[in-house]
Amino acid sequence: MSLILKNVRKVFTSYGTETVAVDDFDQEIRRGQLVTLLGPSGCGKTTTLRIIAGFEVPTNGRVLLDGKDVTNLPPNRRNISMVFQSYALFPHLTVEENISFGLKLKRLDRSTMKKKIREMTDLVGLKGLEKRRPDQLSGGQQQRVALARSLVMEPSVLLFDEPLSNLDAKLRESMRLEIRRIQQEVNITSVYVTHDQVEAMSISDIIVVMNDGKVMQIGSPFDIYARPQNSFVADFIGRVNFIDGEVESINGDSVTVSSSSLGKKFVGRKGGELSPGDGVRIVLRPESLSDREEDKINVLSGKVLKYVFLGSNVEYEIELPDGKILNAVTFNPIERKFPVVGKETDLYFSKESAWVINN
Repeated sequence: MSLILKNVRKVFTSYGTETVAVDDFDQEIRRGQLVTLLGPSGCGKTTTLRIIAGFEVPTNGRVLLDGKDVTNLPPNRRNISMVFQSYALFPHLTVEENISFGLKLKRLDRSTMKKKIREMTDLVGLKGLEKRRPDQLSGGQQQRVALARSLVMEPSVLLFDEPLSNLDAKLRESMRLEIRRIQQEVNITSVYVTHDQVEAMSISDIIVVMNDGKVMQIGSPFDIYARPQNSFVADFIGRVNFIDGEVESINGDSVTVSSSSLGKKFVGRKGGELSPGDGVRIVLRPESLSDREEDKINVLSGKVLKYVFLGSNVEYEIELPDGKILNAVTFNPIERKFPVVGKETDLYFSKESAWVINN
């Protein structure tokens, strides 16, 4: 079941003041895809989710479900289920009673309901816990009940509103993998809202990065991380270094950038429409910087300010001659040398890892 949001816009008016919560959202979500809406608080991702669910009506634009216009239909006529942040379980009902609540409203016969409940408890890993109440379950188990209750209704689209925000870090990690497994197994079209970049990167087919109601970029997790279209996306997803400069020349997808503050030239990949003389920004991830020269054609020189040992890797800061601070990462520190604080060092990076965007 495909889901299309066509030029969706939502404006809230309060005491004569208009606030644009969602500005011209346009995206098709294909059957079986998991699309994540990612951004800081107040960026419009939850409002977008509520528009899909039918809890909000867009000011402009349309919502199409498998070609049918459902923009003005109420939630109960959309065949869409939502997994809420708070789980929203009935505390006085058992696991199986919570899961079957919607089925009873459909007046299904007892044998059909039992069959569906058994399939759901097996799918989400709750077998043997059917008679427990929510207060007898862990946070992760409660989230599984909420997921099973949504899936048992066989919705066309499944929505997730920051479903893991109430769990601790370790449980969040295991549950996001479980949600992805179940979503793929059922092959259900899903829209997932989160402000957690790692969560979005690990479960998504497509990520929509939003800010101030606007869509900043739509792409695969790899494209969002490695090929950001603007500084906001680059800075919001993971850690990043920026080197400002000016385009000196362009050869195919290669861009030569001159940095007057560093007195150096660098070669990177073109990340948009660029012309000689344009002010640009080189996007460099910390793991792209290396103290091994190898075949890398770009070099930065600076002084090691500090480092932090994190077990599998060492993160450290380098101060460049113009005063800019770069973050770098060395992996496998057991075999590699630790950076020496106060020492001048050279860092190298390849053309492939240098993504050049408009400043």
